[in-house]
Amino acid sequence: MSEIRIRHGRYRHHALALAALFHLLLLGGVRARADEPLSLVLPTRNQALFTGPESDFYMYVARNYGGKTTYPWQGGKYGFVRNPKQTSAGLVYTRFHEGVDIRPVRRDANGEPLDTVHAIGSGKVVHLSNTSSHSNYGRYVVVEHDWGSGPFYSLYAHLMSISARPGQKVGPGTPLGRLGYTGAGIDRTRAHVHLELNLLLHSDFGKWHDRHYRDPNYHGAYNGLNMVGIDIAGLFKKHKANPKIELPDFIGGMQPYYKVTAPGKLPEIAKRYPWLLRGGKSGSAWEITFSASGVPLAVEAAESKPAAPYVNWVKPSSTSHSYLTNGRLSGSGSKATLSSSGSRYIQLIMGTF
Repeated sequence: MSEIRIRHGRYRHHALALAALFHLLLLGGVRARADEPLSLVLPTRNQALFTGPESDFYMYVARNYGGKTTYPWQGGKYGFVRNPKQTSAGLVYTRFHEGVDIRPVRRDANGEPLDTVHAIGSGKVVHLSNTSSHSNYGRYVVVEHDWGSGPFYSLYAHLMSISARPGQKVGPGTPLGRLGYTGAGIDRTRAHVHLELNLLLHSDFGKWHDRHYRDPNYHGAYNGLNMVGIDIAGLFKKHKANPKIELPDFIGGMQPYYKVTAPGKLPEIAKRYPWLLRGGKSGSAWEITFSASGVPLAVEAAESKPAAPYVNWVKPSSTSHSYLTNGRLSGSGSKATLSSSGSRYIQLIMGTF
């Protein structure tokens, strides 16, 4: 989406200002660019991500592998950290964890967590889910942030209670709720807050959802399927080392895993995050570069228009690409095709539904 700054004295006449705004709105939607810097704080009093050891920061998962149950804290990290599988290429972790699970630092005598969960940065509360059975996230809050490079969405899941209000403006450290263990598969001993920082994929997500799923969508565009998470722990560390870092630069440092060429109009995500776009906005097909987890890294007009989306490049792998891409690709080596899940994902990205 286009971005403009409105400053005192920039327009001498209100009529001229309104005319300019109306003209830009007709061109395809305008977001007023926020002047807020990327000022981040951790969402609870648990600071072990910075002070160490990291095992005190991440909540463990219970893992049964090879007939033995273990409790690795690494399962609470971002990335492919769950569901190990032995392959011809060695042990690989096949399940992607889109955020980080942060363990509590305070409990009462009964073991109930007492930590308050805070906003990680300035923004606005855009979604509350107070019915824990409506999602595997349990009770969760979504905050929209605009740090000058398009809207990003922090998500705080498994809350015991929510104190935030819809539309509430928040700053770094504003209380949102209490850490808990709502949602499927979590008990009191594993109470934690699951934190994500996401890009939004498509504003008309509900239509796509209803085409592919029978379950009701209680969350509108803020359904977890419509938000793709970046490495929030990595961002925290980079931001601490360099407070001037910007999100396009951080995302630009992610490793490409595959590229898909797809026919259609310019993807909405390239309008929402124009720094993804390489080259002009005209084209009848688009090459989209993805990380292994499906984060869009670049969008560029394709040289030719295929009849259907296809994978035109993939990072060679000695094991199945399915294990390394959330099941969106099939094949191995330097060959890959879109799975049914991958085809649905490209539909959502391209808005072809």
